[in-house]
Amino acid sequence: MRDRLFIIGLAALVLAACQAPAGEAQTAPAAASATAGFSAPRTVGTHTVTGVLHGFEDAGFPMYAMEVGAAGGAAGDEANLQLLTLDPDAGGPVDPAAIQPMVGQAVTVRYSVTAATQMTDIRVNGASVLLPVEGGPGPVAGTRTIEGVLSGAEGESGDLPSSLTVTASDGTAVSFDAFIEPGMAGANGRTVTLQYVDDVNIELVSIVPAG
Repeated sequence: MRDRLFIIGLAALVLAACQAPAGEAQTAPAAASATAGFSAPRTVGTHTVTGVLHGFEDAGFPMYAMEVGAAGGAAGDEANLQLLTLDPDAGGPVDPAAIQPMVGQAVTVRYSVTAATQMTDIRVNGASVLLPVEGGPGPVAGTRTIEGVLSGAEGESGDLPSSLTVTASDGTAVSFDAFIEPGMAGANGRTVTLQYVDDVNIELVSIVPAG
């Protein structure tokens, strides 16, 4: 589960998910002009953008990662829009089988941006309760901390992460999504130090070929 949490974390902070081969220039002038000067807002709300679908890959059921950018650009370009979508069986808006054939083509994507909290570590008496991840990212800029009682880390997570909360003695609470690990379950109901960063979730609403 820790590996899956790491994947999701990269997806929220960088993607952050799947890197595909460089996108090919579109042969249709209309498609190329439609994606020139590509720019995708990351502000909270719902937005629509037209670009080339540079990549679409399975990020671990039920999640898929996709990347949209300028015609003639490449997967991983800084200006690209990287977002997640769910399989329809988990409430996703579009069948993955309908998205895959659009890779390399100009598309119009409608997506939502919501505020989120990304957990980077949970510590008890100064020691992390998370399983170590080999080659994981180092300290994240803008990391914040809160000390309080951990709740919600009960049982096991399913295909999707569970919602957890750390509540301080003054009533301040920080909630975040994570896959529950044994160390986290063992810390449930105890005083912990949560390390986290403010983040956003970018999720697909709809995708259609650009016309």
